Amino acid sequence: MSSIDLVILDCDGVLVDSERITTRLLAEVVTELGWPMTSDDATTRFKGRDLHEIQAEVETQIGRVLGDGFIPGYRERMAEVFVRDGVPPIEGADALLAWLESSDTKHAVASNAPHEKMKLTLGRTGGDDSDWYTRFEGRRFSAYDIQKWKPDPALFLHAAQIMGATPDSCIVVEDSRSGISAASAAGMRSIGFADLTPARELAGAGATHVVETIADVVKTLRAWMV
Repeated sequence: MSSIDLVILDCDGVLVDSERITTRLLAEVVTELGWPMTSDDATTRFKGRDLHEIQAEVETQIGRVLGDGFIPGYRERMAEVFVRDGVPPIEGADALLAWLESSDTKHAVASNAPHEKMKLTLGRTGGDDSDWYTRFEGRRFSAYDIQKWKPDPALFLHAAQIMGATPDSCIVVEDSRSGISAASAAGMRSIGFADLTPARELAGAGATHVVETIADVVKTLRAWMV
């Protein structure tokens, strides 16, 4: 294996435990629109996908156009929940970041979400003096920056280019099928974190290796270093 010049981390579901919140909220919103759905249904259908795609699927199912207000309205409700209830870190994520820093391993975060959402999640994690949004200053990449969303590989390739790394020297840590597919299409190795997404689905999407804990992400990265 080639050396690791850059570790690219997904945000939601790898660093912060926001996916359970957002999929539950999506299920509520979609049910209100006339398509009955549970949180588990929303996780299976929507996890890791761009909201524009989700809106198009909902419109097909309910037989009407939702218009430009759907996504801003959903994001407003989501922000209210994040501010009211908080967003916990994924167990072990703080140790992962500490290890990446102590080992001088270059790392970045790349998300399908806009920067405003990352500020609500990462910015509320790690404490006032060292919140994770600030921690990733200059190393935060949003699909909205380039208007291309996973599973398109463009976001990961963009992050690698800005960070000065070649695709074959990048490792992507992802918890969704779309993220793993994007990494594979970008020519990058990937570690699939099987939390809400079953391990077999991450493997099927092309994950180089699949783990069930963030502690095992660190173990895998250690083993891959040359």
